[in-house]
Amino acid sequence: MIEYSTDEDDRNFLQKYGWYFIILFITIHYLKRNVFMPILSERQRKQNYKQATDPQRVAILQEQMIKVRLEQQRQAELKSNEAKEQKKLKKIQRLKETKVDQPLGKTNVGGGHRLGSGDDPSSSSTNRNSSSSSSTSYNPLMPSTGHVGPSYR
Repeated sequence: MIEYSTDEDDRNFLQKYGWYFIILFITIHYLKRNVFMPILSERQRKQNYKQATDPQRVAILQEQMIKVRLEQQRQAELKSNEAKEQKKLKKIQRLKETKVDQPLGKTNVGGGHRLGSGDDPSSSSTNRNSSSSSSTSYNPLMPSTGHVGPSYR
C-alpha cells in the first residue's frame, strides 16, 4: 500500500533540500540564457542564411521580382500617359477660357513690333546684341553685371 507523505514530511524535505532546488533553478536559468540560447540563435541564423542563399530559391525570387517590376513599370507608364492627357486637356481648357475675341474689323495678323525694343523690328536684334555687352542692366546668369561696384572674381 502507498503511504502518502504528511505535511510534516514535506516541510522537512523542503528544509533539508530547498536551497539545493533554488541553486539548481538559478543555474539552469543562467545556462539557458547565456549558453544554450546563443548557440541555438547562431544555428538558426546560419540555417536562415543557407536557405536565403539557396540558388534555386534565388532564381525563383529573381523571376518574381522581374515580373513585379515589369508590372510596376507598366502601371507607371499608364499613369504617365493619363497625366499627359490630363495636362493636354487642362491646357486646351485654359486656352479656351483665356482666348480673347478680336473685334471684327481690327485683326492685326503679321504686323507689329516686338515689345521692349522701341526700334523698328529689323534693327532690334542687332541693337540687343550690341547693347548687352556694354549695358549696365542686370543679367541673372552673370551676377557681376548691372552695377558699378567691384565684382566677385
